[in-house]
Amino acid sequence: MSRILTVDIGNSSIVAGVLNNGEPEFTGRIATMRDYGKKEITKALGGLLQDYLDQIEAEYEEAPFRGAILSSVVPEINEVTLYAMEEITGTKPLLMSDKLITGIDISNYSKGKIGADRIVDLSAAKSMFKDRPVMVCDLGTCSTITVADENGKLIGGMIAPGVQLSLDAEAMRTAQLPQLSAGEVTEILGTDTASNMMSGAVAGAGMMISGAAERISADYKLDNMALVITGGLGSLVIPWINREVCYEKDLLLRGLNAIFELNASSYESEVDHAIRKKYSIRSYRGDRGLQVG
Repeated sequence: MSRILTVDIGNSSIVAGVLNNGEPEFTGRIATMRDYGKKEITKALGGLLQDYLDQIEAEYEEAPFRGAILSSVVPEINEVTLYAMEEITGTKPLLMSDKLITGIDISNYSKGKIGADRIVDLSAAKSMFKDRPVMVCDLGTCSTITVADENGKLIGGMIAPGVQLSLDAEAMRTAQLPQLSAGEVTEILGTDTASNMMSGAVAGAGMMISGAAERISADYKLDNMALVITGGLGSLVIPWINREVCYEKDLLLRGLNAIFELNASSYESEVDHAIRKKYSIRSYRGDRGLQVG
C-alpha cells in the first residue's frame, strides 16, 4: 500500500492527485469555493475520486492509502479539507507548513511569507535536478518564479500577473478591448486587436521568463541553472522561451509526494494504524457517510 493522496488548494481550483510509488495515477480538479463546509468539500472531493476508486476497489480489502498531504494558499478552508481527506483515506493528513522537512532552506526569506505551493514546486524540482540550481515558473492565476541554488537554498523569486489574468485585466480596465481566453500564438506580431493582445500575454510571458532566467543566472552566478515550467498554460508559453525547459504539469503533486516521503517516518509513527484498518472503500463511502452518487 503506497498510494498517497495529495491535494493543493489554489486561488482558482483545488487539484487532487493520487501517486503510487511516486508516479501520478490520478489527477483531477474542482473549483475553489471559499464557503465550503465539511459536508460539501467531502462530497466534492469524493465525487472527483469516485471513478478512480471504483477502478481499484477490487485491489484492496482495506483502504488503499498510505497517507495524505495538503498544500493550500486559501487557509480559510484548510480545516474542512483536512477533514474530507481523512474521511476519504482513513489517515490523518499532513498540512504543508514550515514545520515539515522540505529539502528547501528558506532562511534567506521572511518566515511564513512565501506561498506553500512555491516551496512544494521547488522541492519537486530539486528532486529532479539534485546538483543544479533551479528556477521554477508556475503559470497559474499569477506567474511565479522561484529560484534555489544547487544546495536547495531559496534565493528569492518574482510574481507577475498570469497569462489569463493579464487578458482579463485588459478587457476589464479598457473600453474597447475584448474578453479573450488564452490560446496558441504562432506569430509574435498580431494583425488585429485580439491577436495583439494574445501575443502580448502569451509570447510576452515566454519572453519575460527567458529574460528573467538569463539575468538571474548571470546576477547570482547560477551556472547550469535548470528551468522548470509547470501550470496549465505551460504548453502555450514554452514555444516562446529561448532556452531548454523541463515541463512537468504535475510538479506540485510530485513535490507534495516528495515532502510526504521526507516526513514519512515521523508521520507514520503517529498514525493510528488500527484506525486505518477499519476503513475500506465501501465503508468510508457508506458507514463513514461519504455519499457521492
